[in-house]
Amino acid sequence: MAFYTKLEGPALDAWRATQRILVARAMKELKLGRDEIVVRDLIPQDLGLSTPVFTFNISSTGWNTIINEKTVADNRFISINGILLGESGTSVVTQLKVTRAGQDVRYWHIQDINYMESPIVYFDDPVTVDQNTTITIKAYATATDSEWRCTFLGKVVERKGLLVV
Repeated sequence: MAFYTKLEGPALDAWRATQRILVARAMKELKLGRDEIVVRDLIPQDLGLSTPVFTFNISSTGWNTIINEKTVADNRFISINGILLGESGTSVVTQLKVTRAGQDVRYWHIQDINYMESPIVYFDDPVTVDQNTTITIKAYATATDSEWRCTFLGKVVERKGLLVV
């Protein structure tokens, strides 16, 4: 896994490919035409959060579950292709682990983001989660933080007209 501070090169190629894959899956599984689906930005509610901001309670050192077995809604497909760390200074989280349908699918080592000029990074290995599939995200912390901010950057492909949440 590599990450990039700009959505260009391999990160942009991965983002485009992932979006094409999700659109194709949605069209096939939902039996819809391209004009019957919409692509939009990922929001906290898509991952089961009740607030409009990606804020998490890191209550202990070690692994903390920040998204707990969220089932992606019917008629919805999601991707995560980057993160934006929202706090100034050093993040208490050094790694993210993504589990899809009970299988570990990504480990993102994010500690180096603390030393970069930009707090936003894009991955060259986005993760996708299909409709009715669970996703769990764990964060490895070196300290506690009651309001750790980490915006997950991604897309949602869904049937047009669905209500968000």
